[in-house]
Amino acid sequence: MPKKVDHDARRRELTDAVCRLTLRGGLGSVTFRQVAAEAGVSVNLVQYYFGTKQGLLDATLEHVGERSIERLMGWIEATDGSAREVLGAFLKSFIPVDEDSRVASLMYLSIYTEGVIAAMGNPDSNETRKTEVQMMYDTVHEQLTRGPLRKNVDPAAEATLLTALIPGLGQYVQDGTITADTAYGTIDHHLDRLFRKRS
Repeated sequence: MPKKVDHDARRRELTDAVCRLTLRGGLGSVTFRQVAAEAGVSVNLVQYYFGTKQGLLDATLEHVGERSIERLMGWIEATDGSAREVLGAFLKSFIPVDEDSRVASLMYLSIYTEGVIAAMGNPDSNETRKTEVQMMYDTVHEQLTRGPLRKNVDPAAEATLLTALIPGLGQYVQDGTITADTAYGTIDHHLDRLFRKRS
């Protein structure tokens, strides 16, 4: 009997290889040949599953995103359900504190940077990044509008600020400029300025 292949498991093996390569050498080190060598398979097999490098990167980002969402859901379930605590858990999920979150942070930063460079020559080439930024903004804005907020806080302006701030904090933790505790403290400090304390 021919051996049955678990295609989902094989795809995960290949996207995991992309993550390991990215952690060691950045996104520039990811080629079909390097991924094949890392996973111990043929280049043709990588091409069979993903077709193009962009297809491989998109699948990897989706896989990393799914794991990040699973972790985030656990954090949110541990909160009291208030907008302040849910938003805090969401924002802190972008800060790299362990291997999974470091992989997620580095993948997003690498693809974000690659998208910015591409957009300099072709603004229409960066739709994926724009969509992800909009999704983050929408999530932050939704929790801010749940309140209760301090007087004169503009949810739209603050959502824009936080959407821009958090990737920078993640990058600073990633490269060792600040610690994760400092990033967490910065997030808590800002949210304390926005939300009124519940009585």
